[in-house]
Amino acid sequence: MPAWLLPLVSLAPATTLPPASLPAQQAPTGQESPASTGEEDPELEEDIVVTGSRVPRGSVIGDITPEVVLSGRDIRAYGASNIGELLEELAPLTGSIQGRGAGAPVVLLSGRRISGFREIRDLPPEAIQRVDILPEEVALKYGYRPDQKVVNIVLRRRFNAITAEAETNLATDGGRQVHEADVNYLRLANGSRFSVDGEYTHSNPLFETERDIANADPNRTLLAASDTAKLNATYNRTIFGNVSATLNGELEGTNSLAGLGSAANGQRLLRDSRTRTGALSYALNGDLSKWRWSLDGGYTRDWTTTLTDRDYAAGVQRDRARSVTELLQTEATLSGNLADLPAGAITATLKASASMRDIHSESRRADVFTATDLSRDQVSGQANVDVPIFRNGPIGALSINVNGAVDQLSDFGTLGAVGYGFNWRPVEAIRVIGSMTYEDGAPTIQQLGNPVIVTPNVRVFDLTTGQTVNAITLEGGNPNLLADQRRVLKLGLTAKPISGTDLTMLVNYTDSRIENPIASFPTATPEIEAAFPDRFDRDGAGALIRIDNRPVNFESSRQRQIRWGFNWSETLEAPPPAGPDGQPLTPEQIEERRSAMRERFRQERGSGTSESGVRTAGSRGFGGAGGFGGRGLGGGRTGRVQFSAFHTWRLEDTIRIRPGVPELDLLDGSATGARGGRPRHEIEFNAGYNRNGIGVRLNGTWESGTTLLANPGGAPSPEDLTFGSLFTANLRLFADLSQQRALVQKAPFFRGSRVTLAINNLFNQRLEVRDAARAVPIGYQPSLLDPLGRSVRLSFRKLFF
Repeated sequence: MPAWLLPLVSLAPATTLPPASLPAQQAPTGQESPASTGEEDPELEEDIVVTGSRVPRGSVIGDITPEVVLSGRDIRAYGASNIGELLEELAPLTGSIQGRGAGAPVVLLSGRRISGFREIRDLPPEAIQRVDILPEEVALKYGYRPDQKVVNIVLRRRFNAITAEAETNLATDGGRQVHEADVNYLRLANGSRFSVDGEYTHSNPLFETERDIANADPNRTLLAASDTAKLNATYNRTIFGNVSATLNGELEGTNSLAGLGSAANGQRLLRDSRTRTGALSYALNGDLSKWRWSLDGGYTRDWTTTLTDRDYAAGVQRDRARSVTELLQTEATLSGNLADLPAGAITATLKASASMRDIHSESRRADVFTATDLSRDQVSGQANVDVPIFRNGPIGALSINVNGAVDQLSDFGTLGAVGYGFNWRPVEAIRVIGSMTYEDGAPTIQQLGNPVIVTPNVRVFDLTTGQTVNAITLEGGNPNLLADQRRVLKLGLTAKPISGTDLTMLVNYTDSRIENPIASFPTATPEIEAAFPDRFDRDGAGALIRIDNRPVNFESSRQRQIRWGFNWSETLEAPPPAGPDGQPLTPEQIEERRSAMRERFRQERGSGTSESGVRTAGSRGFGGAGGFGGRGLGGGRTGRVQFSAFHTWRLEDTIRIRPGVPELDLLDGSATGARGGRPRHEIEFNAGYNRNGIGVRLNGTWESGTTLLANPGGAPSPEDLTFGSLFTANLRLFADLSQQRALVQKAPFFRGSRVTLAINNLFNQRLEVRDAARAVPIGYQPSLLDPLGRSVRLSFRKLFF
């Protein structure tokens, strides 16, 4: 290996409000259903606390019940290592098709706002009692826009453990290795929470010569080498008697080094990037009479430095780009009852927020120096009012809501949003939700002011000439972007068609129209070049040599789609416990045995007092003696099976670039990205089986094929491209060694430990692209589109109680 490649192989690390309806599968607070008590893991069980409340502890406000409720046992059956990984597993259930971003959900903790996702991202799933997944309309009740689903996480009352995990990830095609280590400490006790998490990840580079690529350059990486280190800490406690206060801080740093190919003289070209992030955030939550209030915000600072080698006539020189982004923000929300009607209370949520964003960026290319300083001060107000019409009327239960928001931006003036909708439950098992939203949205300050970064030797397929060329690309901000205006119609149906089962059906239809949509610059097609001729440079022979990829505004866009599917889970019940005579025990006999086991546990381990004053079994924070749920009473252990599948059917996806330019139909030959048009059909699935601590999960996606036509609507061209359908599946096997009694008796170290074997892209599938002659263009070689391919991850995780 050449000496210069050594740095690529080893880099230096751098109130109470109107109660929600009680879900059918939930027992009252404190008297939790077996599915939420972790009965298969006695050391993680909740103490039995009876409070007599109708509503599960930590439920969200309002009258919209969850689409899906996951118990503690359901959650552990996913085999995730932290809440961040759990939400990735739940993505088919939490995805939204009506928002601006990628559909990431709003996350609440026990029905309250949090300081930010960093606060709970790294917590172990064993600390979770319940997860509720709710529709986008619930976000309005917490001061968010109605374009993200809501995930409400309820933690256990007591938990105390150190979690350590080490994992390695290897590409089966060779070349790429990723190693990660993580240590987390979490304590939940007496209404307080304290956590510290540290992570380190090292990734080896992947070179073109390590894949089957035509014209491979030994000096170019497909995946950069990188090192990432992160430290996160959170402290929560009650202050002033009834105010929950949270403080979170995080530091993160990433160094990456990539090879960009060879200069004319054969010298290597490198890109050295360094990113540092520091964040400090807070959240205050409390009740004032019948009103619930919150105050949250924080300060975030991001530093990024990028050094890029470029091939100049005088030899290789290094360009430099640097940016510093700062955000200081605070938000206050207030929710409560305005008045009482026969059908219930009129409720309102009010939010006021203020923020200051600054970005300073500079770049030096050869002897040309440019600098950008942008700032945005923003003051916002938002209100949502819910009015009940019928509680149990002739058409069932019906409520309506009206919402509005005003944003005053220092660089864009006044922007607004208004919306209205309804929530109708004709029968208990069916809920229909509809909403209409009109909203203005400004480009982000990064889209406006990111530094210009020039990358040489980027493989680009030029649809005009049918050739793959090594072109120069420009990335960065565009200060000339305009605000967009969008109108979104949504109709949603949630049904639980079979009583007594955990089956939920979901159907959502959205119709979105946007004026001046903001988008990354699309792929190089004749129609795009005709609309933006100043973004393309060609030499005298017509070969493409340079593309400006900075974001742009289109004239308008239209999307209509349906997303439907279901989630189903079932408990695999253990055989009923039996007595010495082999006959099943009666409920009275089971309760007598449980009482005796509790008393024996108290005598052996000491006793504490629960939050309600009831004496509990032990004070370690995990509660419960072995057998509370039937284990140890003569019965076997229960298991879980789960399956979900969702189909997205895109009915329309069009873009009008500029007046006088033909409309782009992304479902029929046009494209805005290098991976072809938009798939008309997409299917996501997630399945799992867990029993006796042994679990298997399989998830994946399938996308239908697309086309990219050189002359959409015209005659076929040799430059037309066909993108095949793509199916990818991920398999994960895990074993909770705590439940392997013989192993734990021989080696107590394995108590609280889990081994996981995961195979991503199980069948090593890659997107297949062909031109009209059925040949694969050089720039669309499968290993260029997906360098990693199939990878295998092995991890060992242990909880130290």
